Amino acid sequence: MKYSNDIKLFLKAIPNSYGQVFFSDQRFFAGILIVVTFFDLYAGLFGLLSVITTNLVGFLLGFDKKTISKGVFGFNSLLVGLGLGVYFEPNSQLVLVILMGAILTLLIAVSLQGVIGKYALPYLSIPFLLSIWVMTLATKEFAALGISERGIYTFNDLYTIGGDPLVRVYEWWNDLQLPKSLRVYFISLGAILFQYNLLSGIILSIGLLLFSRISFSLSLIGFYTAYLFYEIIGADISELSYSYIGFNYILTSIAIGGFFIIPSKKSYLWVVLLIPIVAMITISLSQVFAIFSLPIYSLPFNLIVLLFLYALKFRIKPSETLSEVLIQHNSPEKNLYAFHNDVVRFRQHGQKPVILPFLGTWTVSQGHDGEHTHKDEFRHAWDFVITNMEEKQFMGSGDLLTDYFCYDKMVLAPADGTVEFVVDRIPDNVVGEVNLKENWGKYSHHQT
Repeated sequence: MKYSNDIKLFLKAIPNSYGQVFFSDQRFFAGILIVVTFFDLYAGLFGLLSVITTNLVGFLLGFDKKTISKGVFGFNSLLVGLGLGVYFEPNSQLVLVILMGAILTLLIAVSLQGVIGKYALPYLSIPFLLSIWVMTLATKEFAALGISERGIYTFNDLYTIGGDPLVRVYEWWNDLQLPKSLRVYFISLGAILFQYNLLSGIILSIGLLLFSRISFSLSLIGFYTAYLFYEIIGADISELSYSYIGFNYILTSIAIGGFFIIPSKKSYLWVVLLIPIVAMITISLSQVFAIFSLPIYSLPFNLIVLLFLYALKFRIKPSETLSEVLIQHNSPEKNLYAFHNDVVRFRQHGQKPVILPFLGTWTVSQGHDGEHTHKDEFRHAWDFVITNMEEKQFMGSGDLLTDYFCYDKMVLAPADGTVEFVVDRIPDNVVGEVNLKENWGKYSHHQT
């Protein structure tokens, strides 16, 4: 049974590792992302290998399996595998490099979770950046690795796979008569998954629209804000066209406008205000990193999002018009709904003091993500018991309910409210027996 659950969590981690690239846990959208990564067959294979390796090593090292299953470690490794898979010709030496890169990315992700996670900040794609920069610099000395020429001889590769019909389909999509800005938007969107073609971007945009209309609208707002800023300041917009680092504007817009911040007029306004700063960081850092022949990838996105989220934590009081997401639902729409539900049901009555539901000194016997229960939606529960000086919960043999110090003690309402209903027909369990059908015991239901 245990291994069956582990296998389910491991299999769940694979699609979630893809979805997390766009802050999503939706399976359908993850499926679209997986398909797009295989537009470059070898890149897709190495990306998948990297995801499997990271998640497997995470399981073997004993990291939290539910955290792994959410894909929060795997998505950085996916990007590393895709990046190296696109850049190098496939061979056995590259497989070894991919495996090492996946392990390194996992270790960086777990470490960053401990370092900046204590400030309630996400590590975003920093593990990907550090890992792929290390791999890129190191592999300059690896004579066994050859630079990929698949992008140069794309038509030859397509002809080998699907013959002349596939070549014609590819030509038709890439010859679509689109405005320059829209063309760059689609290719920048595809470049998030290292797919530098129009078709990838179009498919991803459709998937993004189906996943979240808010995310889709923000992707357009972020990109076109940057595009307009380039035009106003007279910067060379061809930089976006050739390197496709325009995805920094798309990811920043989605992250700040609707994922880490509750979608609102103010969150959209801050997207418009911050994107020009992302543009300036992108332009300046590109020159610095060119000295080392390194792409900046998603570094500007990471810098601005982390700086903005960290700065918000120093506000004197929280704002309902620019509110951080406290419980993440992996969807801007769901985050917005939960926030409005909270405001309507609770915040309009003002803050109420809440007390513990007992008198005297009690001990937490099982906390969050407990060893026995407190899983999934009950993961934040606490169990309380009374213990003596020897930290025992009962006197005597502990065979009777009356042996336990907490038995028959008064239970208090944590706040003022109305008792909606009371259930008092369930007999007490005999010590050692469990009522699986009515396992909440005697309880009352309050509404504050």
